[in-house]
Parts: sequence; structure tokens; C-alpha cells
Amino acid sequence: MLEETVTIQSSSSADAQEPVEIPRQIGHVRLGEQLGQGASGVVFAAYDEALNRRVAVKVLHQLRVSPEAGGLAGFMAGVRSAAHIKHPNIIGVYNVESVRGMPVIVMEYVSGASLRDLVERTHRLDTPLAVYLATAIAAGVAALHEAQIVHRDLKPANILFDRDGQAYVCDFGLACEFRFGARAVGSEKIAGSPLYMSPEMFEGVISPQSDVYALGVMLFEMLAGRPPFSADTIEEMKAYHRHTPVPIEWLDDLALPDELGDVIARCMHKQRIMRYKSAEHLLRALARYAPASGRDELYRQRIAQLVAAPAGQTDTPRADEPPESSAHTMFDLVTRRAQKKRDSKGN
Repeated sequence: MLEETVTIQSSSSADAQEPVEIPRQIGHVRLGEQLGQGASGVVFAAYDEALNRRVAVKVLHQLRVSPEAGGLAGFMAGVRSAAHIKHPNIIGVYNVESVRGMPVIVMEYVSGASLRDLVERTHRLDTPLAVYLATAIAAGVAALHEAQIVHRDLKPANILFDRDGQAYVCDFGLACEFRFGARAVGSEKIAGSPLYMSPEMFEGVISPQSDVYALGVMLFEMLAGRPPFSADTIEEMKAYHRHTPVPIEWLDDLALPDELGDVIARCMHKQRIMRYKSAEHLLRALARYAPASGRDELYRQRIAQLVAAPAGQTDTPRADEPPESSAHTMFDLVTRRAQKKRDSKGN
């Protein structure tokens, strides 16, 4: 039988963590098993007893809001704004409330797989399928941008697919903190996933072009089977994003149209002013490579097959792939740094 409370780790720094108990019953929503954990919070499967439907619940154990956002109230108001966005490629947000001082977001539940799962299972996606997926994802992000919301944490783990092959942009734990023109200054305002963060995000500067950069990284990863940069520390990752050219040559064996390589390079330009202005502008650039009319259903069937594949099904990694120890998220980096400190104290 499930306990009546759930214990999670609430962290205010990389070094200090304290357990926090929250009730398993939140209003008419009852929390079930934990589905995952990241830098910003913990996700649970849950059941809405009033509406008789499965939902997903994210508890944000580390609230990061700028003074401009008005604290917790401003953050929650932003999430409510995202909840008003109705788009076939955006996960539905049903409710947001505060529990024990932490935001709790109730969202649509998608039973399927993430883009990260799909890339791991196939190693590389063929060009037409990758462009199809990039277009679907960009369409969802464009809806956010039109509503003046920057997602801020786009990455393969935050792109979900249902069993029919439909793509959804999810996880608005960081998204609604900033609006167009907003800026956070100082390292304490840095949040996101280092593999997909634009150079200026490491300095706390957020804009729609930050999301465009992440979309470019994901399209590159779908085609190459790995992200363009990998490192074990935030500083190393920051240096790669700021100074290292995008390794487009990794895609040479795909015989990509030169223009598609240019699209990726423009998405990942070091200077944000040189990138596409928003996801809508990127969509226009991708339109010339979109599948022929009437082939959407074929691609969705292919995605559905990948979603249904066994979770452990992966291709043999190439010898030149980054080692599994590379940090993929801010949570990985913070966890690794904390472990190193514990190890040093024990020696």
C-alpha cells in the first residue's frame, strides 16, 4: 500500500539537500510512482479522481524565479499562461498550485517514449524522419513563442511521443519564468541542460533564440546520433558552446543538402542575433525539406513503431562516441560535483 506522503530532495544549492515530505493526495489528484527526476524537480504518474483520468505531476523542488517574475506567484501565473496554449504538439497543462512552498504542475499524461529514447534505439535517424520530427517540435515551440513564452529547457528528454507517433513538447518547469526581453544576471540564475544551452544562457540571458539554438542541437543529434559537444563540467561545456564550431562534418556521410547544414549552423550560431528570430522563422526554413504531402501518416507510423520497441533496444555505439560518463543534464553535473566532494572528504 502506498504511503500517504512522498519524500523528495529539495535543494537550494549543489552541496546541500534536505528531504521534504509532501502529501500523496493533492486536491483531487493522487500521486503514484515516480517517473523521473531532473535538476528542477520530480515527475510522478498520478490519477485525477474527479475527472477519472491519468495525469503527470511535476513537483519543482528547486524554484528558480527572477525578481522580475514576482517570486512564486509570478512563476505560477506564467505556468497558467502556458496552460492556455492549445496546440497538437504541446503537452496539456491542467493546473498549478503551491504545496509546502513548492510549485506543483498537473499535466497531460503521455504513455510512450521520449526523443532521447528514439535516438538511443536507432542511433541515427534518417534525414527525412529527422526533419519531420524537427518540424513537429518547432511547431510546438513556435506556439510558445507566439504567446511570448520561452521554453528554456528544450532537450530530447522533454520531447515525448505517444503510441500513435504524435510529438509533444513538455516540461514547463523552467519555461514560464521569462518573457521576451527578460534577462537574468548571475550564475545563480543559470538553469537548463548544458548540452543544449546556447552560449548566452550560461550568462543568464534568455530569449526565443535560446530555444532556436536548442532546436538546432536536437536536429544535429537526431542526424549524428550524438550531440555536437560533450564535457564533464559546466565550464568545459560553456567553452564548447561559446568557441567551438559546430562539427557539421560529422554529417558528411548523410549527403545532406548544403542548405540543411546551413539551417543547423544558423540555429547554432554563437551570436544569437544571427540565429532565426523565433521557432516560427525556423519552421519556414525547414518547410522546403518537409515530407511530401500525404506522407505524414507514414512518418507517424514509423515513430509509433520506434515507440513500441523494447526499452533496452539500442544499436551498438560507435567507437568514437562520447563515453557514457559524459554529463547530459544539469542534474548530472550537479550530482557528479556533489559526489566528488563526498569522495574527497572520505580520503
